[in-house]
Amino acid sequence: MMAAQERTADTDVLVALQAGVPIERRPFAALGAQLGMSEDAMLGRLRVAFDEGIARRFGAVFDARRLGYRSTLCALELEPAELDGVAARIVPLEGVTHCYLRGWPAELDGDGPGGPHGALAPNLWFTYTELADAFDDGLARVRDLAAPHALLVLPAARRFKIDVVLGPGQRDRMESFPGRARRAAVDDGGDEPFRAFTETEKRVVRDMQGAIPPGPAPFDAIAARNGYEADAFIALLRGWEGEGVLRRVALILRHYNAGFKANAMCVWRVDAERVVAAGRALAACPEVTHCYERVIAPGFPYNIYAMIHTAGWAETRALFESIEARAGLADGRMLCSLREYKKTSPSYFAAGTAK
Repeated sequence: MMAAQERTADTDVLVALQAGVPIERRPFAALGAQLGMSEDAMLGRLRVAFDEGIARRFGAVFDARRLGYRSTLCALELEPAELDGVAARIVPLEGVTHCYLRGWPAELDGDGPGGPHGALAPNLWFTYTELADAFDDGLARVRDLAAPHALLVLPAARRFKIDVVLGPGQRDRMESFPGRARRAAVDDGGDEPFRAFTETEKRVVRDMQGAIPPGPAPFDAIAARNGYEADAFIALLRGWEGEGVLRRVALILRHYNAGFKANAMCVWRVDAERVVAAGRALAACPEVTHCYERVIAPGFPYNIYAMIHTAGWAETRALFESIEARAGLADGRMLCSLREYKKTSPSYFAAGTAK
């Protein structure tokens, strides 16, 4: 009984750390107080996550659009023999942050729910992010690198859910997190208004988006390095949080090492008048980590996208069927992540960039 309670408490800590720490000088003390734990215990669990290889980084997650960036999902349909060569040309680009081979696992029947049913689909998928005024030129460069293959460009039209928080059983932990407020469930995918950032503020973004060393007062060193008093720096971060520039400061997991070895991008074609209802229904499923409406590209007739993660492909398919039914959808398709070519966070305001 005691061991089960300890595992539950451990899960609660990891989930809370992924959701984000309070923006305070001693964030782990504040979050620990809400969870009934000491600051030392919170920091100890975070260090164990790194030692076990579960943690990827502890740092800031920014809203790209409010920093003046644009991003899109891209895809290519390639022959198996072409995948590695094309990926090798694309993944070195700084603006490419995630790149996967997606398809159908051999151990699943392709004629069942979510399966390809013999139909082809794009198989190399990646995200591209760049400063707004350089985005079109950068995307043209991607097209050149992908040639002669046609590049599908699938920008978000609406964002329904984008916070990745994983825990055993994917319990419904998405409604109330210690330490941070929830943002609106539906976010228009258009360009966000953004203000100019000073050179000092850009340095702060660069420092915060990296790996912040865990400690009792993790923001103090960044504040001092950029010429801020500690309290003034906390005020800056809280202001960014209120503006939606800073989404959270949180633990980012290595999904595979944490036991989520089978993830899938699930897609549906939904009539325009039902898009918002469908997106909200999917976002309400605690197992869904991302949910978007995206533009429909030639040859790929889907506009609602949702990401799910489980421990195995049979579970992923069962979960797909479950969320499809809960959202009142039909005829969806799963594109399963079969190989990871690249996974990193965007690098905002890299040295030498304009704006």
